[in-house]
Amino acid sequence: MKIIRFGIVATVLMGTISCKETPKSSATSTDEILSETGVDSRQAYINKYNEYIAVWNNVSPRVEEAYTRVTDLHDPATGKPQKKQDRYYVPSVNGDSYIDRLESMLKKEPVISELDGLGKKLVASYNALKGPLEKLSDYYKLQSYLEDDFETSSKLYPQVNEHLKEYLDASDQLGKALQKIDAKLFSEEMASYKEEGLDLLYARGMLLSSIKQHTTPLYELPYDGYENIDFEAYDKSLAAVIEHYNAFKELSKDPKRLKAEMNISRPAPFVIFYSNLDTYIRESRNLKEMVKTPKDYNQMKSTVSSMGIQFASSSHAKVINAAESVITTSNSLN
Repeated sequence: MKIIRFGIVATVLMGTISCKETPKSSATSTDEILSETGVDSRQAYINKYNEYIAVWNNVSPRVEEAYTRVTDLHDPATGKPQKKQDRYYVPSVNGDSYIDRLESMLKKEPVISELDGLGKKLVASYNALKGPLEKLSDYYKLQSYLEDDFETSSKLYPQVNEHLKEYLDASDQLGKALQKIDAKLFSEEMASYKEEGLDLLYARGMLLSSIKQHTTPLYELPYDGYENIDFEAYDKSLAAVIEHYNAFKELSKDPKRLKAEMNISRPAPFVIFYSNLDTYIRESRNLKEMVKTPKDYNQMKSTVSSMGIQFASSSHAKVINAAESVITTSNSLN
């Protein structure tokens, strides 16, 4: 089972919506709750929506990693390791804070009909998973299998596997729902910026959206499959990122516009934002250059296979991490 990771989710929209009043054109948009009482209701929707985003971005990848480790390690028939190893490793998930915030938000208005049923399933399956998975993780960490010949893993494996599947099934549905909502919200918000002449906010939205488009194909990419990247499309979408970056940078030089649209009186807050954008563009180019140089590409694959992707000098993970830093910094500008 694999979560379909479709890229950086809704951080594009949720950062830009919250820095201005509800746009006039949103009176009949997206969810009925957005049209009932204006700014407070809309902000409540955004706050709740962002908790779903946080779970998707921060908890689901950890659960997916745990599922991969658990299924790769165990014989599904016996619940014991499929092969003898010097050490065994099963990660815990450590997503309690995100799940707790989502659970709290589920008790609050507004109702998000497309998501709240899935939210309850995510909370329930995560809470059911947490205890057995932690016990299994500690069991291998402490090498307790030396004392009972894997009897405990045989008992824990079916519970852990069941709850992992329950969570990932709900998460897969969540991802698809978020993708639809994100696309609709983005379209409506960009239209409202255009209508109201908010060119700086429009440029930022388009910049972040172009980064999302550029990184989405990288999320499901294995480190040894970079030769399958469509570099013609990759270069084209990176060129769009640079185009929107330059447009935003030029517009942000106007102090009146900066104050009116983003309530910022000086350009200093953009220093880190621009630095992260420069890093993102550099890492994107480094990835392509590495893949196009067979010696470097083979060296990267060797390094990752023995040490992990965090030790690669260039990788899709570095591009994704740089993109997420841009999104985070953009949100901090509000």
